Amino acid sequence: MKNVITIALLSVMVGGTAFANDAKDKGDNPCKSGKILTNNVELTEDQQALAADLKVQKKEFREERHELKKSMTQQHRDILIGYASGEWSRTQVKRQIETSQAEMIERHGDMKDGLLALIDSYDEDQKDQVRDNIDTTRQCMADHQELFEAQIARKEAHIQKRMEKKGELMINGLELTRNQRTAFDAWQQGQMERFQKRVDARFEGKGAHLEALLDGKMVHNNHADRTEDIHAQSGLMMDFVDTLDEDQRSQLVINIEEMTERAQQRAEKAPKGKRKGAGKQRR
Repeated sequence: MKNVITIALLSVMVGGTAFANDAKDKGDNPCKSGKILTNNVELTEDQQALAADLKVQKKEFREERHELKKSMTQQHRDILIGYASGEWSRTQVKRQIETSQAEMIERHGDMKDGLLALIDSYDEDQKDQVRDNIDTTRQCMADHQELFEAQIARKEAHIQKRMEKKGELMINGLELTRNQRTAFDAWQQGQMERFQKRVDARFEGKGAHLEALLDGKMVHNNHADRTEDIHAQSGLMMDFVDTLDEDQRSQLVINIEEMTERAQQRAEKAPKGKRKGAGKQRR
């Protein structure tokens, strides 16, 4: 069981509400039920120590997640530049993706083990209380379905707009042919579909994975699925790059470098309290 728990499952089970929402909307979430694993659960001293350790690990997870996300975003840009400039092959891109995914999983191993240790220590009465906590959150979400659907719609609209803007910046000045534009649009559509899958996974499961762990059952390992999706997306991007001539590839590299520079400048100019990730680290 210890080898199949997912990072997504960790993030939604350890704090706040069992079913994660966008950070911007958390203040409007009426279904906060405290800690889903410990709310109204009578813990022994040893279990309290496990829960305290898990809380520390959760904080470290949040802090590392922001930095890791920035690092991986830059890695993806570097890989794209490397492939567009001819320095990277498809095989090298595939290996780098797998290395990055393995690093992400490994860096959150302690939190995974801590979570499983706490669950494994529970007796049946304690597990039943956690199940009650899950049911309470499920009912709350059902009662406020319109609110959560509105939150999802806002998030989808925001992501769609951001993806379209970034897409146009990437191909600025490339003067794409119809076939090249079709290849690029296929990559953009794949990006949106990946986001949609993450949103659906957050709200459709409604605690099913946690219930499976409480019942001692295996949880589906989605690491392979996620890596496969990333490989598919990188394949679509490389297919697009392969359609470009030398001048277009050079312009694409320039565009990516300029996007990176603008992102760094925005981060430096942002007030300290409003920099991306600052709010997450304080909670």
